[in-house]
Amino acid sequence: MTDDWLEVDRDALVRCIAACEVLAADMRDLQERAHRELAPENFGLGETHLRSAAELAARFRATAIGGPGVAEENSAVGTFAAHERYALDLKAKFEAALARYDEQDAETARRFAQL
Repeated sequence: MTDDWLEVDRDALVRCIAACEVLAADMRDLQERAHRELAPENFGLGETHLRSAAELAARFRATAIGGPGVAEENSAVGTFAAHERYALDLKAKFEAALARYDEQDAETARRFAQL
């Protein structure tokens, strides 16, 4: 029979938390870029005077940020937002694990000090 042990590398948890913060920030940046670069007011396709070009531009814009025929969650912005939420959720889980680890470590140290 083997003993099952759970080992926690505190430094690894701290690195994971930092990586999640970076990923979330990157996803926010990509959302802003998608708004700015993928959905400009004027694509220069002739959309100001050609109906077909205006329709094409609207479709490009909807794919980037959501709109007619494209739900926001299926757009580039929506995808980046979903990844940001995932990174922040994962960060919160790592932070909770780190807090529990620190609490248990402090309790173990207190008990050893009593001995």
